[in-house]
Amino acid sequence: MHTVMTTARRTRTTTKPSLPGGRLWLRQTGRIELPSGTGQDLEPKDALLLAYLAIEGPTSRARLASLLWPDVDDERARGNLRQRLLRLKRTTGKELVSGPAQAQLAEDIAHDLGDTHELLEAMEPELAGGLAEWLTAQRERRCRARAHALAVAAERAEAGGDLAAALEHASALVALDPCSEESHRRVMKLHYLLGDAGAALAAYRHCARCLRSELNTEPSRETRELRAQIEKAAPSAPTATPRQGVPVTVLRPPRLIGREAELAAMAQAWDVRLAFLLLGEAGMGKSRTLSEFAHEHPGVVVIQARPGDAGVPYATLARLLRTAMAGKPPELPEGSRGQLARVLPELLPATATPLDGQRVQLQRAVEAVLVHVQRDGVRGIVLDDLHFADEASVDMLRGIVGGEREIDLRWGFAQRTGEPTVATQALRDTLEEAFGLNTMALAPLDVVQMAALVDSLGLPDLDSRSVAERLVRHTGGNPMFALETLKHALATGASDAQLPRPTSVGALIERRLRQLSPPAIALARVAAVAGVDFSIEMAEHVLKTPAMALADAWNELESAQVLRGAAFAHDLVFEAALRSLPAAIATHTHGSIAEWLERADGEPARIAAHWEATTTPQRALPWLRRAADRANAAMRPREGVEFLVRPRRWKPTTATP
Repeated sequence: MHTVMTTARRTRTTTKPSLPGGRLWLRQTGRIELPSGTGQDLEPKDALLLAYLAIEGPTSRARLASLLWPDVDDERARGNLRQRLLRLKRTTGKELVSGPAQAQLAEDIAHDLGDTHELLEAMEPELAGGLAEWLTAQRERRCRARAHALAVAAERAEAGGDLAAALEHASALVALDPCSEESHRRVMKLHYLLGDAGAALAAYRHCARCLRSELNTEPSRETRELRAQIEKAAPSAPTATPRQGVPVTVLRPPRLIGREAELAAMAQAWDVRLAFLLLGEAGMGKSRTLSEFAHEHPGVVVIQARPGDAGVPYATLARLLRTAMAGKPPELPEGSRGQLARVLPELLPATATPLDGQRVQLQRAVEAVLVHVQRDGVRGIVLDDLHFADEASVDMLRGIVGGEREIDLRWGFAQRTGEPTVATQALRDTLEEAFGLNTMALAPLDVVQMAALVDSLGLPDLDSRSVAERLVRHTGGNPMFALETLKHALATGASDAQLPRPTSVGALIERRLRQLSPPAIALARVAAVAGVDFSIEMAEHVLKTPAMALADAWNELESAQVLRGAAFAHDLVFEAALRSLPAAIATHTHGSIAEWLERADGEPARIAAHWEATTTPQRALPWLRRAADRANAAMRPREGVEFLVRPRRWKPTTATP
């Protein structure tokens, strides 16, 4: 399941960078800004010289001179360099280059070439003389690095459910490389998953224009087939031709069917500032319903608790704060920042001394962040999959919603039916007392609603009423169960009269997983064991396979709608993949993942849990101690004690004192 973040447009505050001894602006034409605030444009050769030193670092003056003046003898080239540096010093009043033999930028000179892909964009390579090849190679390298970073950011955002952020990264990737069909397809898919089929089709037309103007070619078959799937989902689109495989409409049905009453009840609660709690069995559509609600209510931030959160204090709260802040932490007093670092360690350097404090101080720091995001356009927060949340996060939310009303946010929650914990029940009681709580349960779809769902998918040659009747009998009206049944039928070529009749949605997903290729199954199992820590780098380590060799398996999992980015398409798919792994292989995989997480500075509690699942659980001991220290630093002493006493519950045959 995925989360969606929909917020009001936020005002970005930019702070003018400090000028130590001067700042070089080398992305476009080349300019220097001095501490006095005055600035001047640089001559092209001066800009090129300074850009080379900014990127390459100290360089012998002899080599620098020969690169800048390749057509003259060495002595004259060095003289030219001396004269140019003297003239540069006179015109700027600053010595920009230091070092008698090894030239380098003066220590107090800053520049803007950090991780940007731009480099003297206004300069034609033929004007760069002996540095023309260097300039071209640097631009290409930086563009590749930027493209990789954007692709990774898009994948991570999509995997984390922030489809809006994923679309922003994907659109930037298209702007960087307009000829990349893969990037255009990602933009099309994300527009569609965000519910905007029109924008998805407009993205296809933009792709076609780019390919025609740049390469004099047409979009590939894969891109055209994606367009056809989206057209089939669009209300006024012409009928598309039948397709092979599972169409994108089955990944995300174009319309939410049968949830009108719940959406109306949620909206009514929101309008009168009641909290709401959406209940439903797995697969009933809680996340999709929340997504539709957020789409209709600007300023709503939807966050998802994840499997694995329960073992890490404040894991869910950290995800909530990071998502709500949207990468823009507020300016906080040092003390509040230090307290907040108990939940968000990235706010303080690793060498910082832990602060003393009480839980109320941490709560005040969290409240300060929520007040900030509220002023920045966030109107309410909805937490999906509350049943996965860790107790520390739930306790903190309980203190916040039951406290002072300076925080004027509205609240919504969703969880599986019949899976409350002591903490979540206490939160529900607090919500009832503080706001009033409107609780609603998602009911199974009836035949009419199921027929509307089938009809919305635009699948050819199906009698939607007949199929709906069988789906309701087979699945009990569970929407995901029904969609999984159709996926299986489409993938295997079964007719509507041969719909599979598994005993549960989990059994059907397991059957679909068994139809994948062995490399894809192996990758899915690693993802299931790794949980929230899964990444392509980890998969490389565990499977002893280079990332490029995993591309086909990864694409197969996404095409089969097992993975979305680096996360599972649904937690039921995650659970099915986990169940499919033989115990002996699971034990070995836990150990490989633990080794990788140790090197990657992973979360101590999860590293410990992986070691505990192996035949050498004693390797968890130092990580349990670190997890206890981290819990105590977060003022959760009870969890700290639980980490320390866990070895007592190990089997005597494997445990060590």
